[in-house]
Amino acid sequence: MQATDTNQDLKQSAKSELKAISSGQVTSAESAALVMDFIKTEEKNILERHRSGAGGLEITSARAALLDAVLEVMFEAAIKRQKGAAPEVALLAQGGYGRGQLNPGSDLDLLFLLPRASNKIPKSISTIIEEILYILWDAGFKVGHACRSIAECISEARKDQISKTALMDARLIIGNQTLFNTFTKRFDKECIRKNQKAFFDLRRNDLRSRHKKYSHTVFLQEPHVKESCGGLRDYQNILWVARVKRGFTSLDELVSAKIITKSTCRQLKKGYDFLHRVRNELHYESGRSTDILTLRLQGVVATNFNYPQKTILRRCEFFMRDYYRHTRAIYTHSTSLMEYFEIETQDRPNKGILGILPFTKKKPKSVKFDGFISRNGRIFLQDKNALEEDPNRVMRLFQHCQLRNLGLSPEARKYLHIAAKEIDRSFRYNAKNRETFRAILERKGEVARILRLMHRTKVLDNYLPEFGAMDCLVQHEFFHRYTADEHTLRCIDMLDSLTDELDEQDPGRKLYRQLLHNVEDPYALYLALILHDTGRAENVREHIDGSTILADKVCRRLQIRSGRRTMLMFLVAIFPSSKNLPPSSKTSATSMPCSFSLGQIPMVPTKKRGHHGRRP
Repeated sequence: MQATDTNQDLKQSAKSELKAISSGQVTSAESAALVMDFIKTEEKNILERHRSGAGGLEITSARAALLDAVLEVMFEAAIKRQKGAAPEVALLAQGGYGRGQLNPGSDLDLLFLLPRASNKIPKSISTIIEEILYILWDAGFKVGHACRSIAECISEARKDQISKTALMDARLIIGNQTLFNTFTKRFDKECIRKNQKAFFDLRRNDLRSRHKKYSHTVFLQEPHVKESCGGLRDYQNILWVARVKRGFTSLDELVSAKIITKSTCRQLKKGYDFLHRVRNELHYESGRSTDILTLRLQGVVATNFNYPQKTILRRCEFFMRDYYRHTRAIYTHSTSLMEYFEIETQDRPNKGILGILPFTKKKPKSVKFDGFISRNGRIFLQDKNALEEDPNRVMRLFQHCQLRNLGLSPEARKYLHIAAKEIDRSFRYNAKNRETFRAILERKGEVARILRLMHRTKVLDNYLPEFGAMDCLVQHEFFHRYTADEHTLRCIDMLDSLTDELDEQDPGRKLYRQLLHNVEDPYALYLALILHDTGRAENVREHIDGSTILADKVCRRLQIRSGRRTMLMFLVAIFPSSKNLPPSSKTSATSMPCSFSLGQIPMVPTKKRGHHGRRP
């Protein structure tokens, strides 16, 4: 309600301040000057709201409302100057401006909707268009515009997906309402309802290509706020796909359809608002459209956002931790939604004659086991209460993924997120869970993928809170290019990769592979890797000391004793210390994207099974 009132006040203010334009008392150049002065005054007020901590969407909506108010005055003034009946034309906002979200450095994306083909524009309409555009250009705006009939819009949308998504967000600013209504009906019928599969495939391919370009991770040192994994484009992609697949125009409709949870909806909205606030700051700071969050700008944004840490380095770390958490939520939920619709398409039976032909592709076979179902390489729950009925299934689910080479279905991820919140002391001390977790870590070369699945669903974070404390923990130093949790998982990725026989000719990797092959206790090795950087979250002078203390705590909880405990404690203490190794060892380590390599681990023999037949 407050935003609506503010927008109405802007419209009244625009009509009052720009009355000279409406009455036709000024020239085009004078109109541009009046528009510029009015916008500068209002922009100053909006900037003050931003500096005082206003949300990202609040600012983008205010700027969109400001331009709406100005364009309404200019359009009405241009119409009044035409003799006879008012020309049949509508002024539409497209793209981000169409969504009512206009960042400080963004272009104005306008569409002049015409009653007939653009090569037959009447003189009266072309005069209106020129008058509006010249004033905007003279006022210093970057304007992207098109003049098209309804048929031309439909044709362009079919040929070009960028145009299609821009038109999906189109809204009427001012002009002929009937013309706009006709456009929306035809666009919905001919561009939204038709060729849904082709559009979905294009959006999925766009998502994959962008994610590949940005290394399939949100943890970039200098992320692109709009295009990177978890950026603004991922969020927008959710709404475009939901519009085509279900006719939905908001996240709340996805919640009502039980496709996403209320918690997911809140995370997405908070993340989207946060990213817009960051983008607004980048545009205000640079004075132009800047979307790359460089190392220098990270310090500027963190300081201007009033992060309370004393040094700029610490402010950057805390700000980027927030940034990574928000983008990770958008990244994971957007990919999950695409996967949800993909599964829905795969599971939908063929209709018509193709559905009864014997040679058509049959529905993939499902395999049931332990309260789960595997289908199309993913694991599903037989019943939504499966994890609640037997909490130990949470850990077994990941073991099944490892043994059967399965991925998580969106449904499984949703219920795992819920189950992860219930992980408590009794779950952590449970002997069956402990043995299942040990079995997972003992399968050399198959651990990293499972740990990533556990981390994504917060199961690993809550089962090993010592690791969970490193979630999105930024460390600006030479030895860490990634957040502490991502650094740890990439180390384990590298360890797993040593079981790959494709690069047998590499003598260095051949040595490491042999060392891994000879390790008799992979459980201790992998667990030590998980814990080796946990001390970084303890805010101690030497994080090695903190990691050792936490490792001892984990050993007691997981009942790791004797030789295995000695080995694990030794590995945790030695892993982070490669900076103190001799030059030859450091050279070996540089081939791996982490601060150590297997070549630096002394081969301390582990004990065999004890007298009582138990592994020490």
